[in-house]
Amino acid sequence: MPLGRFRTAEVPSHVAPEKAVENAIEHAIIGHFHLPFIKQSPPRPVATPMLTEYLRLHLPDKRDFVLSLRRAMRAVLPFLILSLILLAISLSFGLAGGIDEYFSFNPELPFLLLVYESLDQVQVYFFHHELPFLLLVYAALFYLMRPETWRAVIAAMPIIVLYLGMDLYYVFMHSIFKLDDLLLLPEGLIVSPIWARIGVVAGIFLWIAAFLLALRRRPRELALPLLLLLLAAAPPIAAYTAPKHFLEIAGSRGLNVVPWSDRWTSACMGRATSLLLFAATKHKAMAELAMQTPIDDPDRNPEILRATLQDARNIHILVLESFLDPERFTGLKFRTPTAPPEFKAMRAKMHVATSPVFGGGTAQAEFELLCGVPALELYTSAEFNMLDGAKAPCLPSVLAEVGYRTVATQSYKPDFFNSEKAYRSLGFQETNFPTAFAGSRPTYLQYDDTEHYIFDGDLLTQNLAYVKKLMTGGRPFLNYVLGVYGHLPHDTDLKRFPPKVDVVGVGKNSQTYLAIQQFYYRAEAVADYLQKLREIDPDSLIVITSDHLPPLDGGPRVYKNFGYSLSENGEFKQNIWFYDGPQHKRLAWPDYHYEFMDFILDVLTEERICKQVVCKNRETWTSQKITASYNNIMSLGSGIVRRPATLMAGASSGAAAPAVTADPRL
Repeated sequence: MPLGRFRTAEVPSHVAPEKAVENAIEHAIIGHFHLPFIKQSPPRPVATPMLTEYLRLHLPDKRDFVLSLRRAMRAVLPFLILSLILLAISLSFGLAGGIDEYFSFNPELPFLLLVYESLDQVQVYFFHHELPFLLLVYAALFYLMRPETWRAVIAAMPIIVLYLGMDLYYVFMHSIFKLDDLLLLPEGLIVSPIWARIGVVAGIFLWIAAFLLALRRRPRELALPLLLLLLAAAPPIAAYTAPKHFLEIAGSRGLNVVPWSDRWTSACMGRATSLLLFAATKHKAMAELAMQTPIDDPDRNPEILRATLQDARNIHILVLESFLDPERFTGLKFRTPTAPPEFKAMRAKMHVATSPVFGGGTAQAEFELLCGVPALELYTSAEFNMLDGAKAPCLPSVLAEVGYRTVATQSYKPDFFNSEKAYRSLGFQETNFPTAFAGSRPTYLQYDDTEHYIFDGDLLTQNLAYVKKLMTGGRPFLNYVLGVYGHLPHDTDLKRFPPKVDVVGVGKNSQTYLAIQQFYYRAEAVADYLQKLREIDPDSLIVITSDHLPPLDGGPRVYKNFGYSLSENGEFKQNIWFYDGPQHKRLAWPDYHYEFMDFILDVLTEERICKQVVCKNRETWTSQKITASYNNIMSLGSGIVRRPATLMAGASSGAAAPAVTADPRL
């Protein structure tokens, strides 16, 4: 029988259609293959019209089946691809950031986590909360747009940018991104190169424009995606409006902030989930802070300082931006000195202290230096942004209470980390900004270039001239100077500052190379400043430090690769600092930035104040006392409490505070 050709015959009308199909199939098989060992009965007639009609009604058309399959794949594929992209980014987080701790076994993680049990085995644990939430957001954005080619990409971009942004933020800043950090975006853009600013603004504009152009126009078509969007918005809204209940519900499902590590929280709970957990935790703490009765902090009582202060010396504090020490790079070879000969004498006065931040966050270092407590970030990612000008018991404020004139020089914009209001809260009576940004504010700092940071040498030369004027005022003073030269990117005027350091092991176009070249000239300027400052103010107390290390070309990994020797527990937050002032027999050097305030008061009073209060540079504070002191500063400086209770000299640190006047806005 020819291939594919079947014999058909008529069957009686009483034969059931199912039986007719069975007979037809049996007849076709036997007849087509000529099976000799099977007894072939005479062909039974088949009702061709009836069989054809039955197959047409009960079996799906091949084209319809393929079409349905394609539609299903087309609908599922974007969600599958997005999931794989997020998986790849999650993997790169650990690899690029060097976070080995993420690759340890925990079978109960609610987030998608790659677990390396051996070099050739990877186990993937699919998360229960993070992916459904992200796909819900994606679906809402996806179906809000008309079925066009690029809608899958447009809908996925915010989620991918979130993941990539958080991971890159950690790689370069060695810190976990939180929603409050969005408030720092303007500061970040301000100090970024022009191409970065244009790129961010253009990217946001293009995404909004593309989304609006693809948006569905018919109201009926928007009902379902808007419902999905509302469902996706419910968790963020709850995290901000009802943080306590949000955390209770999240905790019942195993979602909690890992108390000892933000990194673990981000990795284990998921990027988006961790953002909501962090936000809810801070809003819950803010509400609790507003309800707390403030407790006096007798260690900050200006009357104690007044009673123990005999020689009111002038105080100079210089904070330099990203002032690293190239000689600490043990993996690099230097054929010429990294600093001029004048800097050699300063190395004898060099010490090391730990900053609260790496790569960025100057305001956090300032807060610790001037307020004497750790920047705990309990209520905001930068304490300066929460201060509104109300007075807080920090070093400038305490000094002002005993007759000091407190002067700050901030060499960048007044709105940089809310500096103008924050400095006023800290107790500075006068703040000077560069003329390029000062506007109508009085200032001595003449600098009109809005595109480049003022060089340390130019800043310090003008400050020296102003110090001479301050010394004619007849009052002791605090001279606080913040430099910004050396901030990433390390742009350098090569005509004025040609390379001086011959270094092997790093590319000449890299940020590391540029930072090393800048250090040579910066070290020269600082050494010259210290020498001249000592000449005009020989009895003063001088502290010079850095805010943090720069991120260079790739964050902590660069420091590891080049063998930077200042590190602790894998963190590169240790910074060099210099002391030039009275030498006492029992000087207790600060190990952390938040110990500098007590150190300065300790030296200023020749150790007398530390016999009446607990100085952190000499004794360790309990975490409860540190938190209480931090809360006191934040509640007063932010205006949550407008009028602090009267501090009693020598009062017990555990004494309860009398009633205070609450902010009427609450």
